[in-house]
Amino acid sequence: MSGSSQDFEDERVWIEKSKRDKRQFKPLYDRYYGPLFRFFMRRTDDTSLADELCSLTFFKALDGLSKFKWQGKPFGAWLFRIGTNELNKHFRDKKPIYVIETDKLNCADEKIEITEQDHMELLKELLDDLPETELRILELKYFEDQSFKEISKLLGMGESAVKMRVYRLLSKLRTQLKQS
Repeated sequence: MSGSSQDFEDERVWIEKSKRDKRQFKPLYDRYYGPLFRFFMRRTDDTSLADELCSLTFFKALDGLSKFKWQGKPFGAWLFRIGTNELNKHFRDKKPIYVIETDKLNCADEKIEITEQDHMELLKELLDDLPETELRILELKYFEDQSFKEISKLLGMGESAVKMRVYRLLSKLRTQLKQS
């Protein structure tokens, strides 16, 4: 998922074609299936459930495509909103599971190092307590390897605001881990 103006223009064209002929949805599906599947895998740690949630998300997106209005933002932002709603429906009475790759939680010279299992459990608890937007920012940055610019476009935030939130979140997590 890159964020060039040509990519956005391609998406706009694909969306318009898909509104007229559902078979034209394939390029959007191909572009977003991998990131959406990884999003669900990190939340569920269950391949078949992640695949089912992907299917539901794409079905709902395709079904609601006629209502989609192009606003110059990536189609993925709308798609992930649908996916998040589907995930929330699934976990109404359960807490989601987060799969954490600690080697990916680093930021230039700032790192969160976790060596003991109890610290890993604490990090999972801390991530569970984060608001959805903050957790999504960390996921996009460290698990989806998105640039600050791409994240800002996906979430409709300024690039500097995204950077500030990432650095503050990492600092907050590091402080909380050291205190335990």
